[in-house]
Amino acid sequence: MQSSLYERLAHLRRRTGFSARASEIEPLLSLGIEGAVDKLLESPYDHAIDDDAVLRILQGDMNNLDPRAVAAWWLYRMLVSQQPIQERLALFWHNHFATSASKVQAGRLMLIQVQLFQRLGLDNFHRLMLEVAQDPAMLVWLDGNRNVKGKPNENFARELFELFTVGIGHYTERDIQEAARAFTGWSFSRATASFVFNRNQHDDGEKEVFGRRDRLTGEQIVAMAVEHPATARHLARKFYQHFINDVEPPDKRTVEELAGVFRESGYSIRALVRRLLLTPAFWSHLNWRKRVKSPVEFVVGVLRQVGVGERLRAVNLGEGAGQRLLAAYLRLATQWTRRIGQALLYPPDVAGWEWGKAWISSTTMLERMRFAEFLLPARGGVGFATLSELVGAPAPRTLDEFVQRLETLLDISLQPRTRQSLMEYLHKRGGVSALRQRDRQTVQGALQIVFSAAEFQML
Repeated sequence: MQSSLYERLAHLRRRTGFSARASEIEPLLSLGIEGAVDKLLESPYDHAIDDDAVLRILQGDMNNLDPRAVAAWWLYRMLVSQQPIQERLALFWHNHFATSASKVQAGRLMLIQVQLFQRLGLDNFHRLMLEVAQDPAMLVWLDGNRNVKGKPNENFARELFELFTVGIGHYTERDIQEAARAFTGWSFSRATASFVFNRNQHDDGEKEVFGRRDRLTGEQIVAMAVEHPATARHLARKFYQHFINDVEPPDKRTVEELAGVFRESGYSIRALVRRLLLTPAFWSHLNWRKRVKSPVEFVVGVLRQVGVGERLRAVNLGEGAGQRLLAAYLRLATQWTRRIGQALLYPPDVAGWEWGKAWISSTTMLERMRFAEFLLPARGGVGFATLSELVGAPAPRTLDEFVQRLETLLDISLQPRTRQSLMEYLHKRGGVSALRQRDRQTVQGALQIVFSAAEFQML
């Protein structure tokens, strides 16, 4: 099955970002596939976003930065960024190094961690792992700041091996106990929110980890864990599931190829992602639409596709009206991700969220369908009052034309059954005239049919 370059680039865009609008695809057409991949990876940070202004607006009159305000700020970046691969990777690492504000509580510390993921999301994994190990939010989350000489706390050492690097089956309980001693004395300053090493609380004695006996330090344990033969394979499998297919078992040959590239590159995340995006498995039609949209991907994807992200980017943050609109809209959007099953900064446990088919249940499907309410109408000029307004000018002349344009707008190819349901609904609401009616129920009903379709849940 052959696909056009445009369709292939749309696949690349939706997997590396959250949406596949024409304005995102067309600049890549002249570059070809490999050129497009390199373009996406060369400079992923969107420096045009005024993070400080958005955070001030969301913090409001509160003395301290609330984690929910940080979640709303991060959602804003996902919605408006012109380099969404940065936020896509930060979301991946947020799940991999799952840290919850339910225990950390301090929004400032959660902000520092998310910005760490944004800054190093494509960097070297050894550097990322070390900075995460010394990150204040992580030190609180896994009790690293309570890990002292004579009373080692094993929480971080256990998750370092089990979840972050080598994976289950490649370490012993003795490895965890000894590694925990190496991390004693690691803490942070609450005044500066920066890492502090308390030498008096550090166990400087000999330890034996992975068969190596020495006066091992925490930094050495991190390096050993990263360079363990099982780590590259563990990370490659997780990247495969996140970017290629999370509803079927990973292809072992592709995982091994990716793991090899990761090791040979000295654990460059950029090298791993580049090879992944150029591997035959990524481009195989057997893996298209084989990623279940997480709630964040669902909400952000819909809003970017219909142009809300561009509208929010254009809001004047220096005016009171713009500030109120932005704050209200982002708070509601973060509430919707939670209703659909994913509260940013609040993963359910140290293993993060369970992705793939686990996102779908009768309850979450109902909320995905009801998300249509959020687009309607006139939320400060961000919503849509009519179906014609939704798909843009000129107004569709037939229902068929409307459905075709709706498919393009929402980046979906409707199955015959869904299309038939949508056409029957529109006929009942008045045919072509229904497209122009300022009728909340008509717009909402049409979108609910699409949002509840099985094919719309797939990325």
